Amino acid sequence: MDRNKKYKTLKVASPAEILRAHQRDDGMVKYLREKVINVLQLLEKQRGLLPLIHSDIPFKLIYFLFTSGMGNQTLGEEYTGIVQANLDALKVPSLFARVLAVVLECFGEIALLRLLKRLELLVNHPNSNLTPTATILLNSFISKMCTMIPIIILFHKGLFYMFGQYYSLGKRIAGVDYAKVFGHRPTDTISWGLRLLGIATLTQCVLRIWQSRNSENFSERYLTVDEKHTPMCQLCLEKVPTTTTPCGHLFCWFCLTDWLNTKPQCPLCREHVIPSRIVHVMNL
Repeated sequence: MDRNKKYKTLKVASPAEILRAHQRDDGMVKYLREKVINVLQLLEKQRGLLPLIHSDIPFKLIYFLFTSGMGNQTLGEEYTGIVQANLDALKVPSLFARVLAVVLECFGEIALLRLLKRLELLVNHPNSNLTPTATILLNSFISKMCTMIPIIILFHKGLFYMFGQYYSLGKRIAGVDYAKVFGHRPTDTISWGLRLLGIATLTQCVLRIWQSRNSENFSERYLTVDEKHTPMCQLCLEKVPTTTTPCGHLFCWFCLTDWLNTKPQCPLCREHVIPSRIVHVMNL
């Protein structure tokens, strides 16, 4: 029988089955990591590979290379009787989709946050031609995105608990879901326990957003009411400035010294500033 035709009769895997499969796969990844560490200890090669063995990501990639990457079920999928499937197209996911899902799960969030940090460095670089207003707006946008990305991923996890489709955001982007192929199937496809967990997760996301917006509003009110006495550093937008340039602009000590070590100019008016002429203001 053609595997693609078989998917027309398959049922969507329940969230509980998907969770059990991933828990079993995570256990296998940790077991693989422990065995590799034991071998490296015997060979006395552990020290040079510390950055790798302290993370599960390399072992996840190896594990999924020999399972999903080769078109096989993972041990967790075999245990629960589910398979990866493109349920919208009613066909087996392509190799590209399976690999993309794994790569996004392992590196998606990390890559986005590192990209934002790199962008932040470019925005605040002394050689940047951006105006002070543009620098402030971009720094604010980058800060909000760094806060929102983990919340978006957590929000998607809450949707999975509630509705049971797409275990991760990476799998949703790649179009990889799960279908039930054999074994006992729960009578309730989405248990009330998981629904409750989904509600709690979505509530947590709302509270995080509310907390972040409250902190932003507090900062705005703080600057509006007491701006002349306690302005914020115009480079990091986080710390109260304690250092002034000869031209009278205020920054925090670490931001200003880092800037002047790269380029001896005031970050705002571009006036030439010698690092030895900056003054630490103690009464701010």
